[in-house]
Amino acid sequence: MKSIARTFTMLALGAAAVVSVAQTGGHKPLIGLDVLHLGKQSKPKRTQHSGKHGSAIVFYDSTSSFGWAGDLYAQMLADVLTHFDHTTVTEAVESYKAGDMKKYNSAYYLGFIYNNALPQAFLTDVLQDTKPFCWCGFNLWELAWVNGQYQVDNPAFVNKTGIRFMGLDETGYAQVAYNGTNLNKNQTTLTEGAVAISNPSQANAVATSVSPSTGATIPYITQGGGNFWYVADNPFMDQDNTALQDRQIAFDDVLHQITGVNHATQHRAFLRIEDVSAHSDPAQLKAIADTLYAEKIPYVVCVIPEFMDPNGVYYNGVPTDIPMWQSPAFVKALQYMQSKGGQIIMHGYTHQYSNVDNAFDGVSADDFEFWRVGLTQDGAIQYIGQIPEDSPSWVHRRIITGLLEMALCGFFPTGWNTPHYAASPMDYDEFANDFQYSLDRALVFSNQGDGTTMNYLNLFSPFTYTDEHGMYHLPETCGYVAPGGILGGPSTLPSDLINRAQANLACRDGWAGCYYHWFLGTDLLKQLVDGIKGQGYTFVKPSAHIDNN
Repeated sequence: MKSIARTFTMLALGAAAVVSVAQTGGHKPLIGLDVLHLGKQSKPKRTQHSGKHGSAIVFYDSTSSFGWAGDLYAQMLADVLTHFDHTTVTEAVESYKAGDMKKYNSAYYLGFIYNNALPQAFLTDVLQDTKPFCWCGFNLWELAWVNGQYQVDNPAFVNKTGIRFMGLDETGYAQVAYNGTNLNKNQTTLTEGAVAISNPSQANAVATSVSPSTGATIPYITQGGGNFWYVADNPFMDQDNTALQDRQIAFDDVLHQITGVNHATQHRAFLRIEDVSAHSDPAQLKAIADTLYAEKIPYVVCVIPEFMDPNGVYYNGVPTDIPMWQSPAFVKALQYMQSKGGQIIMHGYTHQYSNVDNAFDGVSADDFEFWRVGLTQDGAIQYIGQIPEDSPSWVHRRIITGLLEMALCGFFPTGWNTPHYAASPMDYDEFANDFQYSLDRALVFSNQGDGTTMNYLNLFSPFTYTDEHGMYHLPETCGYVAPGGILGGPSTLPSDLINRAQANLACRDGWAGCYYHWFLGTDLLKQLVDGIKGQGYTFVKPSAHIDNN
């Protein structure tokens, strides 16, 4: 238990994604890929876990100016594999030496650089090794064809796997059918690897790519003989993180079969009541508590210990700072929520940075706290980088101050939620030091190799995992209710979150993690929890279900 007192060639050709405000307003997770100059830092430490159920190695393409993306995708897979109690090592495939994969229980290759020349020793060992091996995306032709000659089958590959590689398919398959569910595939990159089953006694399609417009299908995930698995693309690339119903859900569930760790089928849910501070209306907080208590729904209250409006945006131009201990009515409302099944966690210290816009107005809950952010002229979020003062001591001081303010009111949070899901690697280290778990989607970082440029992606997972910083995550998979949209973006209704929860049922132990802002009243809240329960989920108290080791 942590001590509170211690207290990704085809990456749209590598174009840095600019995420619109409509996509990221509130706490909606960051999507796409951004290059950030975060100062000279070391690469984040690699995932280490108990290894209770074995070990894995993830190989990735590291050549060309996009090699850093391979490292990034590999780290994402390594984080996901912690769900299976695997200790995971990541390695650039170009550095492969004969026998490197043999000492691991399973091995994986993420091929995203087209025609990357793979070491012969690697290709030989993939054919000879009898342990589970999963190949994702490009370059299978180097193994499946003789000397890479188009559709000249390598008998050794066909005989072992019962699969023939047919080449690349650019039809564009917008869905992946798996476990009775149609999952989304973003069409930014259309290319998939096409395979055919040559020996049905050896191989079968576990998931199928589907074109809704033409009805065309090809295997998406194929299980072959000799413990060989093939995934038609890199499941961590071009994710549909807007609808949150991405084909990665299928891949993550199949990992149960690849690793041999078959978790029991169970579907749990958690609900966060978001952005609660001394600025919140106590009557509305109590109404939420009464509604959820009547529904027998445990929930989490994300508390911002100190509300700040340094420029008086909401207070008629008067700078306003309200520590929670200065609002007895708010404290009583929190106590009431606790008595009705609420669990208090910490949601940043002030959930804003300073008296400057970051990116909106400087007000708690509106702005970012641990990430410097601006707006472009067309209203898009522009991620600038880490906070100028960012350091372990600066972050720790904010956390401890917030914890002390909560303690003064008799609240001792065990969990954490990063404001707007954005912070630097050193910040994530500190969060992991001070809290047992988090209920969010974290950023995963990669180093470009020059020591000065860090790159990141937001990690989606349908189930629990531990990130490379040591933080245990209960996954937020469904997003939040925004009936009016965010800054001109589309509305998100309870029905949207319920549909996302339904998609996560495709994973045997997929979660429905969602959140709801306190100022939306109770009618939409009741629709949300009733709908998710109707899908077969059980709402749980997070701290009682942190089933890691």
